[in-house]
Amino acid sequence: MLQKLLNDQVLDPKNPQKIFDLAKEYDRLGQGAMAVSLYLKAADLSKDKLLQYKSVLGIALCYDRQGNRRYTVEGALLDAAALMPDRPEAYYFLAKHYEVSSAWKQVLLYSRVGLNGKQDDLDLDVGYPGRKALACMEAIAKWYITGTQEGKHALFDLKFRTIQNEEYKLKIDRLLNNAYYPDTIPYTSEDFNRFKFLFPGLERVHENYSKHYQDLFVLAVFNGKKNGTYLEIGSGDPFVHNNTALLETEFGWRGISIDNNPALCCNFKENRHNTVICADAKEIGYQDMFEKHCVDPIVDYLQIDCDEASIEVLKKLPLSTHKFGVVTFEHDCYRLGTEIRDEARAIMKKHGYVLLVNDVAFTELCSYEDWYVHPDVVEINPAMRSKKDINFVWEYFMEELNEENEKIL
Repeated sequence: MLQKLLNDQVLDPKNPQKIFDLAKEYDRLGQGAMAVSLYLKAADLSKDKLLQYKSVLGIALCYDRQGNRRYTVEGALLDAAALMPDRPEAYYFLAKHYEVSSAWKQVLLYSRVGLNGKQDDLDLDVGYPGRKALACMEAIAKWYITGTQEGKHALFDLKFRTIQNEEYKLKIDRLLNNAYYPDTIPYTSEDFNRFKFLFPGLERVHENYSKHYQDLFVLAVFNGKKNGTYLEIGSGDPFVHNNTALLETEFGWRGISIDNNPALCCNFKENRHNTVICADAKEIGYQDMFEKHCVDPIVDYLQIDCDEASIEVLKKLPLSTHKFGVVTFEHDCYRLGTEIRDEARAIMKKHGYVLLVNDVAFTELCSYEDWYVHPDVVEINPAMRSKKDINFVWEYFMEELNEENEKIL
């Protein structure tokens, strides 16, 4: 091949394409000095910006492989970016260049510029792996710079919503394992085609409020029921991480929320339509409260989210006179051990509840809730009954990732 390219170039010594092709061959053979000389000549003789661009990138990559010419590499990549500022390849290599020295602000800058540039199917054969690699570097840089939930969400998004090559998959896995998963795993409309338990009305849901799909679980069990009822014990913020906000605002559910934080309850009264009671959930006489607020003997959804006090609250509820279609019970097994969880399971079983999803987890290991249904209130969908020891919420709700359902970056 080399001899043929040499002959072609000798016969047409000022043809920039033939000079470039010869440079590429010397580059492939590891003869960097000759390759750089020919890349320079091709760029100098050519009037084709794309050929000039590829030649300057070739120079940068030749020097980069030497390992001790960082400023030369940086200058050549900046020259390439100036030649064709809408193309992503130079920005990708600039981001990689700065990644080596952990210059994360520069990595973030150039990866974002590259993502905003022209993305087409033209393969310049320079080792650019594509848009996903830029998105990965953007997410990694964002995490190193901020260390915030935003950075964690970006990494989570890449891990579970896109198909990565092995290099970036390992980087993302390592960072997520060290940084821990984000506090919330939100649903977006982009997840619709992967959602396992479709129900009427899901197509209108663009985002949810629960930390880990509790609101969508309730709606899936009830097949998108409208005008349902709930009792929310440990309601917290009226929208942030709230399990009933979507039920109320989009599906017309009504109910009672209970929390012991006066500020949160005040915020709840100002921003939600349904009743909120500011009280210690352990001190409430629930039978009297139900009579006072005319609570029906059957309530569609019960949430108990009271940390260590969850089991005390469960014991105070009049489970012999009232039935709840769906119950999400926080046991925090990952940090409190199994005692609360096991006691709650015995109580729920005694009152006829079926443990539909056990040990709901916010990572592949950390379980913190059990999700029950009562067969007298709802018809159990066998597909929603889990047989796993631990149910990582993302894997429970979402179909496996493939090329048809991955997120478009």
